[in-house]
Amino acid sequence: MIRNLLLCAGALVLTAAPAIAREAAPLPAAPKPFALPPLTEFTLANGMKVTMAQHGNVPKVTIVASVRTGNIDDGQNVWLADLTGALMKKGAGGRDASQLAEAAAGMGGALALSTGLDSSSATIDVLSESTPAAVALVADLLQRPDLKAEELEKVRADMLRNLMVAKSTPGSIASDAFAAALYPEHPYGRTFPTPQQLQGYTLEQIRAFHAANFGAARTHLYIVGRFDPAAVRAAVERAFGGWAAGAAPTALPVPAEPAARVVLIDRPGAPQSTVWIGKRVARPGYDMDFRAANTLLGGYFSSRITRNIREDKGYTYSPGASLSQRVQGAFWVEDADITAESTGPAITEIYKEIRRMQDTLPTDAEVQGIRNYMNGTFVLGLSSRDGLAGSLANLDVQGLGVDYLNGYVSRAGAIRAADFQTATKRELPVDKLSVVIVGPLESVRPQLEQVSEIAAKLPKK
Repeated sequence: MIRNLLLCAGALVLTAAPAIAREAAPLPAAPKPFALPPLTEFTLANGMKVTMAQHGNVPKVTIVASVRTGNIDDGQNVWLADLTGALMKKGAGGRDASQLAEAAAGMGGALALSTGLDSSSATIDVLSESTPAAVALVADLLQRPDLKAEELEKVRADMLRNLMVAKSTPGSIASDAFAAALYPEHPYGRTFPTPQQLQGYTLEQIRAFHAANFGAARTHLYIVGRFDPAAVRAAVERAFGGWAAGAAPTALPVPAEPAARVVLIDRPGAPQSTVWIGKRVARPGYDMDFRAANTLLGGYFSSRITRNIREDKGYTYSPGASLSQRVQGAFWVEDADITAESTGPAITEIYKEIRRMQDTLPTDAEVQGIRNYMNGTFVLGLSSRDGLAGSLANLDVQGLGVDYLNGYVSRAGAIRAADFQTATKRELPVDKLSVVIVGPLESVRPQLEQVSEIAAKLPKK
């Protein structure tokens, strides 16, 4: 999808999934102490921040330019940020899209630009000797996009096709409804534009969006790999030093937390229901206890909910729990595509597992397994150039900083059994959970009327 959708539920059409026999896997070894490589940080006169890190042994470099703009700046013009980003990729600095691609390929990489809710990122991975030229190419893309009228209609047509596909996909339909339920009257809650909106955006609006939201004061450049620090710093000064500071990042009020809702969307004859259960939660980066609880509850393949409704009962093939990354108001969600005839029983089991974690302590083996899993995936994720650069960029947007990364392993290793229980009670009171169900309501609704946690909240027929 062009838009960074909240999450993506699986799209497999299910028949009843057989129960799968499990063999307990050995627990991974405790991780070694972790520390980031030394970081060189400086700020240009125009306010643009730069972070450089020597990392790895391969003569390559990853560059990430993170700009604090995205759908948060759409206002009521949903996907205007996406349309702007898509048009920027069609040409910059006098090069068209094919010439930009050729220039990047000549450096051993590819140039990309993505639009998210709170930030947008230009990225490129190149051979070390091409780092100064790659910095200049990224600068062209961000500062000097061509934004040509003749490319706009092609980009718009592509986005309209993507929009039509997304609005016919149950996972995207559920994502849209879930966002609206959790973030009413806020950009986070506006997942899709209408076709009429998308058709109505003008080149003048796109140029105005770029001028208002892309600037040095909102940008942080990350350069990770093997490179000549002095030469690269000089290249950054040349390429970005003359960029206007522009406006500070948008700071909207934190959206009010709404009451729990049950949203039903009919798909007559569908063989499965797409189910999203969740609520707004505290900022997950600060709450290691809830991050651990989420992992054990539904956040990895051997989680409790997955073992219950996938492996033991065969209700679904694709369950999973996630913590969002939102600057203003995070959320937790468990989502699954469930066979239609098992929708009610599966939802009952999800609530059962949430209550079980609130009422009883996990075993010592579960606690140690989650510690090791969290630390293993964390260290692995930072072992690559793009993993380190992307993590630094994301944490900066979230306001966490390098101390979060340097202390992660020790904090995860300090998690105790009682923390799982405390965090789940604090963040997931079952009466506060919103539920979105996209499926064949004629057969599913009678099942939902038997689920005590949601029966009274069902919308009227």
